[in-house]
Amino acid sequence: MSIPFDEKNICMAEKLSSQNIVLNLKSDNKTDLIKELAERLKGHPNLLNFNQFVKDIFKREEDTSTGVGDGIAIPHARTNAVNDFVVAIGRRQPGIDFNAVDGQPVEVVIMMGTSLERVSLYLRLLAHLSHLLKRPGFNEGLKTAATPQEVIDLFFRYEARD
Repeated sequence: MSIPFDEKNICMAEKLSSQNIVLNLKSDNKTDLIKELAERLKGHPNLLNFNQFVKDIFKREEDTSTGVGDGIAIPHARTNAVNDFVVAIGRRQPGIDFNAVDGQPVEVVIMMGTSLERVSLYLRLLAHLSHLLKRPGFNEGLKTAATPQEVIDLFFRYEARD
């Protein structure tokens, strides 16, 4: 059992695991890429129902694309398939069409899920991530990190500045 996420002092770096970061995604389309990245969360102690989680990610994606621009997508869902919070980060180069707001291909995908009950956490995580993505150098760091540990270190470095 994992420690619940602290909504007041969000530090995503503390919840990242090198097992849930993949820097060489193979899928060449949005649907397969989401499935490929979600596979990294199988066995996560906070993932209660893998199939339901993937279904809820796709349902959210149908509502509106989570391609936020600058080569980044954040597929996410509030779901009863998750206890507390899960996150996986993937990169695919070259990027793929994700129907992003700026029309550019997506290279980095940050997939998140929270439990239905954690509405405040869900909103704070999205706002926190949006803030990080606006910081100079953060996106580039995600796109050029050589190892999963470098991605985790990047989060620690940028979150420490807040």
